Amino acid sequence: MQIAVFVIGAIVFLCAAGFGGYLLYEEAQYQKALRNYPVAYVDFIAQYAEKYELDPYLVQSIMRCESSNDPNAVSHAGAIGLMQIMPDTGEWIGHKIDPELAYSLDMLNDPATNIEYGCWYLRFLSGRFDGAWMEIIAAYNAGHGSVEDWLSDPRFSDAGVLTVIPFEETARYYGKVLAAYDNYTTLYPDLFAKSAQTAYVVGE
Repeated sequence: MQIAVFVIGAIVFLCAAGFGGYLLYEEAQYQKALRNYPVAYVDFIAQYAEKYELDPYLVQSIMRCESSNDPNAVSHAGAIGLMQIMPDTGEWIGHKIDPELAYSLDMLNDPATNIEYGCWYLRFLSGRFDGAWMEIIAAYNAGHGSVEDWLSDPRFSDAGVLTVIPFEETARYYGKVLAAYDNYTTLYPDLFAKSAQTAYVVGE
């Protein structure tokens, strides 16, 4: 009888220890994910995502993939800021938003302006590609002209829908944005609770 009690106790202890180890592992993975997918400028994202009828999680995901949420980021190609806006594109967007704007390059270093310009451009792409995520995200990376060329090529599209991204860099970028989106919506389900009531133009 004592042996049986000892064995049962040992089994219970091992199960508890194993479960405790599992919980510690899960917590470590959760903390790692939080470090890999931090949020930034949430108020600006919510404001401009709502203004341009976008999914704010998509904006945060693109911002993370573009600049790692660094407002001072500058790419080798010269793209600037959180949403990595090219100088000429920034001037074009700025005058689309406000034709009387006295545009200057340092405006792209302002987080609010940079996020608004990125959101305006995502809205522009959404209208151009009927809200299709693959086309929108690919165009943000490779340019809408490239995506339009792919859509007219049967090797990469079917009935006007993009099926293959032929640029390896853009294909990787698309995958990273989707992974970021999945992580952000999982890790921060209530981050944009108010914005979640908006009928998004951008959608899968």
